[in-house]
Amino acid sequence: MAGPHLLLLLRHAIAEESSATGRDEDRRLTGEGKRKLREVVAGLRALELPVERVLSSPLRRAVETAEIVADGFGATAEDVEIMPALVPGAAPDAVLAALAGIGRPRGVVLVGHEPDLAALASTLLTGTPGLLHMGFRKAGVAGIVVASLPPRSAGSLEFFLTPSQLRRIGRAS
Repeated sequence: MAGPHLLLLLRHAIAEESSATGRDEDRRLTGEGKRKLREVVAGLRALELPVERVLSSPLRRAVETAEIVADGFGATAEDVEIMPALVPGAAPDAVLAALAGIGRPRGVVLVGHEPDLAALASTLLTGTPGLLHMGFRKAGVAGIVVASLPPRSAGSLEFFLTPSQLRRIGRAS
């Protein structure tokens, strides 16, 4: 299916400050983070978004976030796809290049980290990583519509919602 495509940039939910192993990549979501994320997903579902793929950074907190999102949209943890380009510190261009290989879904969730998601959003909207300064809260979401995958022109910001806004939307539906 040709564009448009909705890219949902989602920062991982609230995670533990440190992991049992001491490695950052092993940090898990907290119980509070999981609970609030489920409410955020209810808000996303209420918006009737066309989620067809869920892609995640390989870090544990992002994967756990992606699994909860997938479950909320009727998929399973096995449906979550790891996208190494979403690892912290990766350049937005690496994510854009990786998007070339995912086909033409109408809606894609990209679960990642800050400040990388802000740089990706700026790149999608302006063509430059640092031009637009968007700060993603944990479990915050930006919805950006692009004409093609990978995007060849500037996208359009459809929404930029905080977790509390999404939770309220979910409770109201």
